[in-house]
Amino acid sequence: MAGGGFESTVRLAKSNPAMWLPIFRQNRENVLDVLNEHIAQLRKFKSCLEKENYGYLEELMENANKIRKILK
Repeated sequence: MAGGGFESTVRLAKSNPAMWLPIFRQNRENVLDVLNEHIAQLRKFKSCLEKENYGYLEELMENANKIRKILK
């Protein structure tokens, strides 16, 4: 049921923790910054769904899609 994108997404989860632990340790501050930002964004999405605020939810999704321009 999951496409190739799913496999790419879970690649880290299937990797050897012994390889990734030193990377996370060395980049601790950056990883924490990114995690905090993701958590903040997820809270916004959750709040929109809970409050049925679909206008703001659409705005959040449009802003999230702007990453495509950066990743090209």
